[in-house]
Amino acid sequence: MAEKSFAETIDERLAAIERIVALLAEDGGQADLRDLRVLLIDVIGLLKRDPGVEAAVDDLYAAARSLVVDRAIGSQPLARKLRLLRDARQRFHDRLIVAADKIGPDEYRELQGAAAVYAAHMTSTAVPVDLAWYRKLSA
Repeated sequence: MAEKSFAETIDERLAAIERIVALLAEDGGQADLRDLRVLLIDVIGLLKRDPGVEAAVDDLYAAARSLVVDRAIGSQPLARKLRLLRDARQRFHDRLIVAADKIGPDEYRELQGAAAVYAAHMTSTAVPVDLAWYRKLSA
């Protein structure tokens, strides 16, 4: 099997993230949010450390999480949260393209193991969402 080029790998990850964000915008839940987190961690692992990309990743995940949590509890206004998600997705896309253009094939091979480091960071800062308290109130 031929090894994918860096550009093909980035395009593949971007397409997957776009699909997950579209699912979240339609009516996604916690499972889609976890999938987004895994994909974002994977993408960060492909790049050199870039504070702009890291901020865009954090913003995209925060916007997606806010949408999922607020939709689950019936909080409004969803239109604003959808706009924030679309804006965060666009910022992430733009910053990722710029950062990916800075990496050559040799650097790509060196960066493939960095995903584990970022995964540990994301896991330690992730906040589990427990909506049991809300379900008790609305029962």
